[in-house]
Amino acid sequence: MINFINKFSRVQPRGKAGSAKGAERREDLPLDHQLTFSPEPDEKWTFEEGRGILLNGEDVKGILSENGNNVRALCGVSQGLYDYQQFVWGKNGGKDRAAFNGTVASLQDSIQGRLGSIYDGLTAGVHFECLGEDFWVNNVNIRSVLKLYVMKPTEAARCYIEGLRDKLSLILSRQQSSTRYDAVHEKAVQLFNEISMVLECVPAAGPPRLCA
Repeated sequence: MINFINKFSRVQPRGKAGSAKGAERREDLPLDHQLTFSPEPDEKWTFEEGRGILLNGEDVKGILSENGNNVRALCGVSQGLYDYQQFVWGKNGGKDRAAFNGTVASLQDSIQGRLGSIYDGLTAGVHFECLGEDFWVNNVNIRSVLKLYVMKPTEAARCYIEGLRDKLSLILSRQQSSTRYDAVHEKAVQLFNEISMVLECVPAAGPPRLCA
């Protein structure tokens, strides 16, 4: 995997020696039922309906999950997916394979979303990620913190939650529009309202004081 990441971390010009067409000429692989693509001896891409796209037998979604904050790995997988798709498209009927093309599009969208989140974190100081019902801001699960506050409403916890709400405000103030961001925006609004309701209904134990 390290060799694979290093190979694609330097994005190669498309349509030249490092492209999928060049790899296809080297290997001249058939379009089998798994859409096997092996541009290098130690690199094998396959597709299985119900499982998705695999790299050397490992689910690409799992690779992305394990390398969610690794820009080099994300860019490497993105380039690898592009080359794989170009290889499949070069075969008869490749562009008509809806399941395969949909999987590639979904993975590429996920990669772009993660890269965008990393960029946002670098430029605004707020890194966020949405996983199911959980919403993470700067590696903090806001819902988990909110549940702990309801169980033990201390003054320090209240100040901390107010700080998390301020970070959500920064996310909501961004003027962006994309499928991923619209979904994140909706969850952020819901969570912002939940925090406001909890802070209003659950007073902190101990004497009040101003929070920075």
